[in-house]
Amino acid sequence: MLPIAGKIFLLVLIGITAYFFTKRAQYLISLLKLGKPEDRSDNPGGRLRFALGQVLTQACALKNVTRKDLAGIGHMLLFYGFSFFVISYGFHIAEGFYEKLNPALFGSLFNNVFFFVLDLAGLVVIVSVIWAAIRRYIVRPERLVPSLEAGIILIVVFVLMILSYLVEGFRLVAEAPLRFADGAFIGSAVAGVIANMGLQAHAHSFFISFWYLHLMIVFGFGVYILYSKHLHVLASHPNLYFHSSRPKGTLQPIKDFESAESFGVSKVTDFSWKQLLDLYACTECGLCSANCPANNSGKPLKPKDVIINLKHNLFENGQNLLTKKEGEEEPLIVGSVVTHDEIWDCTNCMACMEVCPVAIEHVDKIDDMRRYLVLMESNFPPEVQTVFRNMENNSNPWGMGMATRADWARDLGVKILSEAPGEFDILYYVGCAGSFDDRYKKVSRAMVKIMQAAGIKFAILGTDEKCCGDSARRIGNEYLFQTMAQENIETFKNYNVKKVLATCPHGYNVLKKEYPQFGAEFEVIHHTELILDLIKNGRIKLKGELAKTITLHDSCFLGRYNDIYEPPRQILNSIPQANLVEMERIERSSFCCGAGGGRMWMEELRGKKINEVRTEEALTKNPDLIATACPFCLTMFEDGLKAKNADEKVKVLDIAEFVANHLLEE
Repeated sequence: MLPIAGKIFLLVLIGITAYFFTKRAQYLISLLKLGKPEDRSDNPGGRLRFALGQVLTQACALKNVTRKDLAGIGHMLLFYGFSFFVISYGFHIAEGFYEKLNPALFGSLFNNVFFFVLDLAGLVVIVSVIWAAIRRYIVRPERLVPSLEAGIILIVVFVLMILSYLVEGFRLVAEAPLRFADGAFIGSAVAGVIANMGLQAHAHSFFISFWYLHLMIVFGFGVYILYSKHLHVLASHPNLYFHSSRPKGTLQPIKDFESAESFGVSKVTDFSWKQLLDLYACTECGLCSANCPANNSGKPLKPKDVIINLKHNLFENGQNLLTKKEGEEEPLIVGSVVTHDEIWDCTNCMACMEVCPVAIEHVDKIDDMRRYLVLMESNFPPEVQTVFRNMENNSNPWGMGMATRADWARDLGVKILSEAPGEFDILYYVGCAGSFDDRYKKVSRAMVKIMQAAGIKFAILGTDEKCCGDSARRIGNEYLFQTMAQENIETFKNYNVKKVLATCPHGYNVLKKEYPQFGAEFEVIHHTELILDLIKNGRIKLKGELAKTITLHDSCFLGRYNDIYEPPRQILNSIPQANLVEMERIERSSFCCGAGGGRMWMEELRGKKINEVRTEEALTKNPDLIATACPFCLTMFEDGLKAKNADEKVKVLDIAEFVANHLLEE
C-alpha cells in the first residue's frame, strides 16, 4: 500500500489521464455526430453476440489466416496476452490504495495461478511483439506500410512487459516471502538475478520506482491510443457491434428523391455516423487492398488508402467542421481526397469487406460517391451515357428492341405469361444477357431444356420483362434503378408471381435482397440451386463421358454476396468422369472477373485487365473447360481467353450448359 503522498500522486495521475482521455473521446464523438443519421439500434442482443463472438474468440483476426499469412495468429496471441495485463493493472491500482486488494484476496490457489498466467502472458506478448516487429520492418509483406507510430506502440508494449517482470522481481526480493512466488516463475527468476547482484537493500526503492513508471506508461499509453493510428483498438469493438444488419451485399436506397437538395456523398459529413466510425476502426492492416482486384491489376484504387485518406481529411478539417457557420462551404472529398479513378475502378466485388477484420463497409462509401457524381454532376465515364440511355429507352444495356426480348425462346414451346396467363410454379426471369446476348442465349435455352426435362411448370414474362437495374444502381444511378425496380415489382404482382428463377447472380442478388426494399414479396432462387435440387431429387439424371479437366470460377455476386459456393461444385461432380481442379483463389477468396459494379459497361483504361489476370490464373491449371454461373463472368473469360490466344484450346461453359449437355433423356 502506498503512503499518503503516493496515493495523492496516483489520484492525480488517474485524474489527468481521465481528463485528457475524456476530452479526446468527446471530440471524436462530436465528429461522428457530424455524420448523417442512421439507425443501427435493431437487435441489440444479436449485435452484442456478434461483437463479443468476433472479439473474444478473435474470429475477426483468425478468419484471414492462411499458410502464407499467419498474422491473425500473432494478433490473437497479442490480444489475449495484453488483455490479461489490462486485468492485472486493475489489481495494481487497487492495491496501491489498499494492500489487500490483490489477487490473494481470492485465495492462494487463485493467487498463484493468476501470477503464473500473468508471467506466461508476458512471454506470449513479448514473442508476439518481436514477431510483429520482424514482420513489419524486416520481412514486410507489401500490404503493410512501415510507420513511426507502429514502432512506438510495439516498443511501449515491449517495455511494459519488461517493467512488469522487474516490478515482480524487485517485489519478491523486497517483500519476501510472498505467497505468489511459486506461480510467478519468471518473476522468481528475475528475483534470483537481483539477489545475486546484491541489490536486496535497494529492492523496495526499485520496486516502487518501477511500479510508478509502469503505471505512468500505462496511463499515457491509454491516452495516446486516442490520438494515434491505434485508435482502432477502442473503435473496432463498437464498429463490430454496429455492423450492418441489412442482407449481405445490399445498398441503402435513397428515400427522399422529392425533397433532398443533394444525393450521394460529396463531403465527408455526407457520410452517416457509422460510415465515419468505420474510419476510426480501420486497423491499416492492408488486407482490403491486398485482396482488391483493381489494386492487384495495377489500378489506383487501394481500399485502405480510401479509408485512411478520408480519416485524415476528417481530422484535418474536424475543428473547422465543428465551428462552421451556416453558409460556409465544406471542402469536397470527391475528386480530391478520393479521386475519380479510385471511385470508378471499383468492381463492387466486396473482397475488401469480406476480409476486413473490423466490418468496415468500403463498397457503400464508393457507391455513395458514385451517386453524387451521377445524380448531381452527370460526371461518369462517357460510355455509361449510352448504357443509361439504352436502359431508359429499351430497358436493357445493349439498347436492343424490347419487342425482341423473347425471340430466343420462339421455337422452344415456352409459356409467355402475356399470351397464356395461368398457373405456373416458377417465373423464369431471363434477364438482359439471357434475352439479348447471343452467347448467353444458349444458357437460357439450356435452362429451358433442363426444366422441361424435369417437368417443371414455368413461364417467362417475354416483352413484359424489364432490366433488373443492378448495373444502374451499382454505377450510381439510383433514380433509374428505382424506376425499373418498381416497374418490375408491379409486373410481378400483376401476374401473382411467388417464385422467381434467375441465372444471373446480379439479377438474383438484386431481386432477392434489394427489391424487398420497395415492397417485393417473392422467393428467388439461382439456377445452380435449382439444378442441384433436381439432381438430388432424381428429377433429372446425367450421363457421363465428359472426361475433361474443369476449373470453376466463383462469381462475386453468387459467392461473397450470397454464400453460394457448393451447388456449382456438387453439380459438376455429379457429372461422371468430370475432373474438377480448383484455382488458387476460390470461394470467399475468389478473384473478381472485373465486370461487377457496372464495370461490364466501362472501358478498362488503367493497369492490367482484371479478366486477363483471372484468366491467367485459370490457365495455370491446364483446363479443357472453365465453368461459370454468371453471364458477366462468362463474357469476361471468353474475352480473356481470346486475349491469351487460348480460345481454341479452352472453352467456357455455364453450369446449365454442362448439365444440359449431359442430360439423360428418357
